[in-house]
Amino acid sequence: MIAKGKVIDPNGQPVAGVAVIIDETKTGTVTDGNGYYVIDVPNVGVHLTFTCLGYKPQTAVVPKSLSLDIYMEEDTLEMDAAVVVGMGHQRKASVIGAISSVSRDALKIPQRNLTNALAGKIAGAVVVQRTGEPGLDNAEFWIRGISSLNSSAPLVLVDGVERSMSDLSIEEIETISVLKDASATAVYGVRAANGVVLVTTRKGIAQKATIDVKIESGISNLVNMPKLLDGANYMRLYNEAYGSEFYSPEQIRMTETHADPYLYPNVNWFDELFTKFSTNSQVSVNVRGGGERARYYVTASYLRDNGNLYNNPDTDYNTNINITRYNFRSNIDMSLTKTTTLSLEIGANMTDAHQPRPITSSYNFQSQASELFSACYQQDPITTPVRVPLGYNEFGEMQWGWGAPLSTSVDNPAERLFGSGYNKTYRTSVMSQIILKQNLDFLTKGLDFTASFSYDVNTVSIQSRGKYSSLYAVNGVDDETGLYSLVPKREGDEFLGYIYSNTGDRADEFKAQFNYERVFNERHRVGAMAMYYQRSFNNLAAGSSILALPYRKQGLAFRATYSYDDRYFIEYNMGYNGSENFKSGERFGVFPAGAIGYLISNEPFWKVKWINHLKIRGSIGLVGSDVLAAGRFAYLSTWESGLGGHYFGPNATWSAGIGEAQEGVLGLTWEKGLKKDLGLELKMFDSMVSIDLDYFHEKRWDILIQRSSVPGIAGLNQQPLANMGRMTNHGFEATAEFNHHIGKVNYRIYGNFSFARNKITEKDEAPTDPWRMRTGHPLNQQFGLIALGLFEDQDEIDLSPEQKFGTVRPGDVKYLDYNGDGVVDAHDEVAIGYSRVPEINYGFGLQINWKGLDFGAFFRGQAHVSYSLGGSFFPFANGVGKGNLFAKAMDRWSEENPNPNAFYPRLSASASANNQKASTRTIYDGSLLRLSDLEVGYTFRGKHLKSWGCQSLRVYFVGSNLLLFSPWDMWDPESGSTNGSNYPLARKFNLGVRISF
Repeated sequence: MIAKGKVIDPNGQPVAGVAVIIDETKTGTVTDGNGYYVIDVPNVGVHLTFTCLGYKPQTAVVPKSLSLDIYMEEDTLEMDAAVVVGMGHQRKASVIGAISSVSRDALKIPQRNLTNALAGKIAGAVVVQRTGEPGLDNAEFWIRGISSLNSSAPLVLVDGVERSMSDLSIEEIETISVLKDASATAVYGVRAANGVVLVTTRKGIAQKATIDVKIESGISNLVNMPKLLDGANYMRLYNEAYGSEFYSPEQIRMTETHADPYLYPNVNWFDELFTKFSTNSQVSVNVRGGGERARYYVTASYLRDNGNLYNNPDTDYNTNINITRYNFRSNIDMSLTKTTTLSLEIGANMTDAHQPRPITSSYNFQSQASELFSACYQQDPITTPVRVPLGYNEFGEMQWGWGAPLSTSVDNPAERLFGSGYNKTYRTSVMSQIILKQNLDFLTKGLDFTASFSYDVNTVSIQSRGKYSSLYAVNGVDDETGLYSLVPKREGDEFLGYIYSNTGDRADEFKAQFNYERVFNERHRVGAMAMYYQRSFNNLAAGSSILALPYRKQGLAFRATYSYDDRYFIEYNMGYNGSENFKSGERFGVFPAGAIGYLISNEPFWKVKWINHLKIRGSIGLVGSDVLAAGRFAYLSTWESGLGGHYFGPNATWSAGIGEAQEGVLGLTWEKGLKKDLGLELKMFDSMVSIDLDYFHEKRWDILIQRSSVPGIAGLNQQPLANMGRMTNHGFEATAEFNHHIGKVNYRIYGNFSFARNKITEKDEAPTDPWRMRTGHPLNQQFGLIALGLFEDQDEIDLSPEQKFGTVRPGDVKYLDYNGDGVVDAHDEVAIGYSRVPEINYGFGLQINWKGLDFGAFFRGQAHVSYSLGGSFFPFANGVGKGNLFAKAMDRWSEENPNPNAFYPRLSASASANNQKASTRTIYDGSLLRLSDLEVGYTFRGKHLKSWGCQSLRVYFVGSNLLLFSPWDMWDPESGSTNGSNYPLARKFNLGVRISF
């Protein structure tokens, strides 16, 4: 019996020289140059083993058809593994730039936003999630902190194209790499001054088709909500601040006992609007496979995330926040010939977002939940019942209306949620790319050419249906009817209104690239890359003719690499880029970078057996940016209306004037940065222990800022631009990993740590006291007075320097006279705390596997970060009786309890300018440690599953945001909120199942 077939690799290419042996015999053959084999077998069902250097052995059973094709999986040594770098791939051993990567498996948490899933996972990536509101939860993201007075956002590339990654499904992702130093980013030139994030989606491989299905669902628990004060204690603090008995003991008793919820309301507005639990779910289906002619990866996924607002059962629409997202991706690679590959990549995501509409006059998809927080803060707990009885209808049923305060016009927060309408937002993103790759070995071995064209479209459509509902205030009880006497405070709308907004953009990008890599005499590895690219971006809803013009970029990139015997490495990169923001003749800039590396452990003299890998690497390079502080085309002057006017004619008709808006400045040039990096890679005990260390330093100059020292008498309507900004940024990173096993129990302990500190060295700052200058401090450094405590009595006030912030009384905040001039005023403000971007970020975790059981836990944290307090954080910030109070207000200084360590100073009937001054008492430490992820699962394998066509079945529990440790306990400190008005990050408990066929 003759069995035959073909052996191919994951890229669909034939594998020659594969040994094909009949098990338990010496009978065998070898595949020919096209990967074909023919072998005489004794019977059907015999086992054949396929082996080849560089590939993992494969064993298969001869079928009845006697035709058996084999897909060989590469057996790549760690040093030969491919690492994603700028504009291509390199062998891991050859990488001498600062690059960190994370795989898809590390990101599989119940997280809608891919950016948020990176928090704590990569050294050097600063990811801060300010809100957990579904649909608006995109994190702030920096690489190695902040280096510029302008935007420090990194360049994000998905499959090599400039795109957002926030709405990508985690199932689409193969790896995410972060390029941090100049040698790694130089090929992107002006776009990459702040680092680069490379997102690589999954591709097809030559194998039998596999189908992977994931179903996951769970609950979302709203945690770390601010705590509001109850009505009775609110009255007591009102009396204390007022200085006399405004509310009687009887009124306080009636409120405290909830004797009459309409005459004596006692409302916790958060409890009326927010529910503790909601649901979330996601489903995905992936298909992957292919053969010699084509490889494919196709995925489709569904995600639903509900907020934690109550729904109103009396309306035909939901009042809770929810977001539904559909993702689709198809990546197909086709081998047109043995040397030509055509790839077609299409990805799309559609997001439907629903939210309440408490700001009825606005239709932007902004944080409506934050507006609900503000409504709860503006309304007190004692003057407004949630709902009031309006009387009986003809069927004897009680009719209800929304309550309102009798003497003020503050909104009812419940009405703003349940009776205000809703917003519907539809976001659609379509990404496409076609890539042609031609092997040019027929010209010279190791040369290939790649050309690609991408076309992306993004649209956003918002439909807003809003209204105001009627409000009624209770004014006692009618003696005749016994019903509550109501005063109409606002007549509501009968119907929901309708307004809409449509925006969108599209972008196309073309790239052409030559790559060369070849090894000479088994020791000299030479590589090169040359690329041309151009990009055009159009705003389809531009508000002016200037904004409607296409945003265009163009450039060249070069790379040359050389290594000798995998011991000595050298690399040179260069970007040559053009920008529209500078005039013709000055638009292009050159940005070179170089790196060297020394793999000491590959030296013949290296005899330290317990250190199997030791590499030292360093890089230096010039980066650039064309980001402007404002506007476009910095060299052009623009003229606009709205800059004053005059009355003309016999009827004195007003005519708007035309004036110079932007003053064009000639001679402007690129923002430049010199990046330096020194790194150490260490692997010990056969790679059981891995440690990577990096120190970095960057100096920025010629930052394009708007002048701030030009006086008003210059007559400019807009401050001109100038290359005057200067900053430095430096820090270090560490990544460590420990892999081992105890018997059959495998475990992995890993972590990373990053520190980055910046300093402004020039920002055209108007002269003032040296200690008040922002120059010399980090960007967004907190400034304020130094609080010394609380005044004990009048004698202490009289003996202290005079404080120029209104009348000061015992219990008020005492400040340091920093400059010693005998008074405390604005000239005594100094740098306090840190900036609002954490200087320290870290993450660490544990993974354990035993047979089919797996367990994982991951913690992340931040430190050296300060946030300011303000607004409704202060009790009676706008005067007594205006607004709500936090429960923490009970911890205050009072004449009955003059606690010098009280959280709040003395309460006052009117806003206290003295106690609300920015100071060391009005900032809080944003340090935190969060149990970010916890996962437990079990994978079933066996013949009983295979009989159903199933290869494996995994059931699991995954939780996120489970624990939070922080010195600040009034709300989640990561939000950076001044008063806790950001929607908290939800705690999620999910159960899931993943089935592979």
